[in-house]
Amino acid sequence: MMQIYIIAFLALLGRSFAIPQNIPGGRRYPEGSRGDRAGHEPGSSAAEKDFINEELLCSGDMSTPYNETCWNTLKVAEYIVKWEQEVTKCPQGNNTCIQTGCKSNEPWSSCFLRLATGTPDYNCTQINIGHCTLEGFPLKDPNSLDMPQNRYVVRNLFAINNFFVNWYAAMQFATSAAVRAVPKIIATLDPEKEADTTLEAILTALTIGLPFLSLPAVGALVPAATGAVGTLFVTALQQAPSVTEAIWKSDGESTQVVQMGELASELDQLNGKVGEMLDRGLAIIMTDVSTFAKFASSGSFSGPDAISIPKETAKLDLAFKAHLVTKAMSANDWWVYYGPPDNADGTWSNSTLESNAERYVCNTTPKDNICDLIDSHGVPPMCQPEDWSIYTSNVTHRAYYPSQQQGRNDLPSAHLLHAIADNEWGSLEAMMDGAYDCEVNKGGPSPGSAFQISEDGRFSLTCLSQLHIVNGCPDVATKGWQEGCNWFLERHKDPPLFRNGECV
Repeated sequence: MMQIYIIAFLALLGRSFAIPQNIPGGRRYPEGSRGDRAGHEPGSSAAEKDFINEELLCSGDMSTPYNETCWNTLKVAEYIVKWEQEVTKCPQGNNTCIQTGCKSNEPWSSCFLRLATGTPDYNCTQINIGHCTLEGFPLKDPNSLDMPQNRYVVRNLFAINNFFVNWYAAMQFATSAAVRAVPKIIATLDPEKEADTTLEAILTALTIGLPFLSLPAVGALVPAATGAVGTLFVTALQQAPSVTEAIWKSDGESTQVVQMGELASELDQLNGKVGEMLDRGLAIIMTDVSTFAKFASSGSFSGPDAISIPKETAKLDLAFKAHLVTKAMSANDWWVYYGPPDNADGTWSNSTLESNAERYVCNTTPKDNICDLIDSHGVPPMCQPEDWSIYTSNVTHRAYYPSQQQGRNDLPSAHLLHAIADNEWGSLEAMMDGAYDCEVNKGGPSPGSAFQISEDGRFSLTCLSQLHIVNGCPDVATKGWQEGCNWFLERHKDPPLFRNGECV
């Protein structure tokens, strides 16, 4: 079961719609923004110039482009939290009160939009296309001293809703693409259809596809712009972990076991469940003002361009494929050995694809960091086994060798690695390094534990990989790599491995 730990919320802070008393002449600008942002002395000409530029940049003028810095410059988070605390909560049926206050049971976001725009039709609490549009909006009182803050609150409400709407549309495309890839993955890695998983694990692997694209290990597989959106989203989730809890919370209905080979028949159910998950995340933002303030705190949703992903975003299914591939490998007795290390002290700092190729006399595929013992004619070199290949991580420099246990040889190791790389079924780096981190540092994977969130909101996607990983050289730290790998070499002595092609 997923383990999600949530940060306790701090006491709410902020300010109201009222005209501030601390600014001479009633000028609406927050404390601390004048004269100190660039290190100038208050009252100096340089400070005055900075203040004027900042005031123009973050003004309430609807013709002024939006800017990411204005969320913090205007202290919008404090403003909206205090507004929600102080706005009148009207009794049901009091039509006079709701001219300046919130209706009974009205979400704060709907109330704010109604009062700020004078339009009651905006509903940003759900993924409902057309009810919360980015196509410009009127503000009820253009002369309000709170105009700059109002403008950025409304902008963020629309931008965040727009993000979730487009994410949901992209997820429908990604889910369909992922399901279409299942038959080939199963035919290659799980021909006897031995692999199964839970519906919860599948839904998790599908929906963490966007955060997954932010990982450095996945970066080479995705467009930079897509990876950037994934990074911004992860940052927002780290600031507001209650959104993470809402999206990926466990429910009893999703613990049912699903055969991977039958996922195509589950497509409609998957799309419906994904929509419910994303709706839960959006709803808590739009109904809990503190969560909204934290989720928007980076300023990313305050910029001139809306954060979004196209409907047909490529690679959004990579996390699902990586999870599916490693589950299928585990169900079919694949183990991954790490080592031997390149250094005598048991570390990998000098290990590269090239150094491993020289050591093992193998043929390299540089674009995939794979070195195998199959030559251009499909025949292994003399005295070397066909069922051997090694993948070298660019991040950790560890070398990984996948091998099937129980005397099985359904698929040569080299063919396995190339199938994953050539079909883009996931990042080998994320699969192998992730399995190492999960097995060694976290005690091994468990069903449903595709990712974790720490108390500070940090993501860990290491256990997305469900591979069983083993130290191929347990004594190398004290004996050096060749002697320390005797256990590993003994197991693979016929024909020999890691012996520079010698025939013994």
